[in-house]
Amino acid sequence: MQVYSCAELMSAAHALGGRVDFESGLPDALPVLAGWQKVQSMDSGLVLYLSRSQDMVGGRSQNCLPAGLTASFLLQGQAEVVIANQRLQMDSRRAGSPAMLVHLREEEAFQRHWQAGREETKVSLHLSRDWLSRQLDGIASAGLSRLRLSHARNQAWQPPAPLLRRAAALFGTEAAEPPLLASLQRESFALEVAASVVRSVVAERDAPGPSTHLRRCVDQLQQWLQSGEADGLTINQMARRLGTNAVDLQSTFQQLHGSSIAAWLRALRLQRAHDALLQRRVSVDVAASLAGYAHTSSFSAAFKRQFGRSPSRIR
Repeated sequence: MQVYSCAELMSAAHALGGRVDFESGLPDALPVLAGWQKVQSMDSGLVLYLSRSQDMVGGRSQNCLPAGLTASFLLQGQAEVVIANQRLQMDSRRAGSPAMLVHLREEEAFQRHWQAGREETKVSLHLSRDWLSRQLDGIASAGLSRLRLSHARNQAWQPPAPLLRRAAALFGTEAAEPPLLASLQRESFALEVAASVVRSVVAERDAPGPSTHLRRCVDQLQQWLQSGEADGLTINQMARRLGTNAVDLQSTFQQLHGSSIAAWLRALRLQRAHDALLQRRVSVDVAASLAGYAHTSSFSAAFKRQFGRSPSRIR
């Protein structure tokens, strides 16, 4: 596999119309990634990414996802990204590990978490807004309507077993096929993935979405969580203050943000601690307190799980 330095990876990303910026400001010559990626853009507005890689550093990088619909799944390894405060984890070792299916109404920044030694074999397909309009306008489906109104929320989708087998076969034969045949196979596979995604969304039950009141409750709760106003409150107490019940509040939050209230708050507090370590150079003890941890050992373990590095290495 090819080894990319920090500068080479940034240059490769720029050539594809994106960017990769490491928060910790890594040296240009430092090797950061071993692997390969095949990208195929189709005139219809589909872009297929096939990649096999191994992280050589830990930390976080910033990139951007374009507007439209992005579907990703792993054949091997683990991956973790954060889009609009929503933490998405994929792990091929777990049966039924969720795939990523995210619709963006506009371009959105996302973070990728790096962990030295971690490997991933990944398939991603981007469906542009133009493609979605051409193919899906006129189709009456509550699931499709909800998808196109959503932004940065992971949708329920699991690639079926035949699609996973097709993907594995594609990786296995990629290097051996003549270029034209390989290109045709990738295009055919991209259309299969697109069809699977569309079928899943269109077939989604026409279940009623959250009420306007519950949406307002969740919006207000999110503001409280970000401001710290909800610190120290139980979910029951939050619900009472918002004029609803804990069950509806939790389920609506999960539906709109793809995460439980507790998991979202934990990730937010750890992010505050990370920013304090990086920007204000606070001690690990102070950072642990900011994140709500009484013991630095527990804080360090949770911090490393989220960011791939211990807090002492951030300072």
